[in-house]
Amino acid sequence: MIGVIVEEKIKEGQLDAFLEHMSEMIALTKLEKGCIAYDLYESADGSGDIVMIELWEDQAMLDDHMASEHFKRLVPSAEAYMTEPPVIKIFNKL
Repeated sequence: MIGVIVEEKIKEGQLDAFLEHMSEMIALTKLEKGCIAYDLYESADGSGDIVMIELWEDQAMLDDHMASEHFKRLVPSAEAYMTEPPVIKIFNKL
């Protein structure tokens, strides 16, 4: 199993627009073969930091996700809502 954490800092006042932008991405990704979880979380400390937490059956399925039409179309344009590029961390289950 592969875990992915994507840390995102959203511009002030842009959270609702960001969530609307990502709603299609989330819905389509959850239908992909090998997707176990794909959800956004907001920091409980009120900082506005967002993380996407993903779980995939294996690396090949994550690779397929990153090659998908919706990934290539929606992920780059999501950066318009961010104060800086996202930080992506990929983990292998122990």
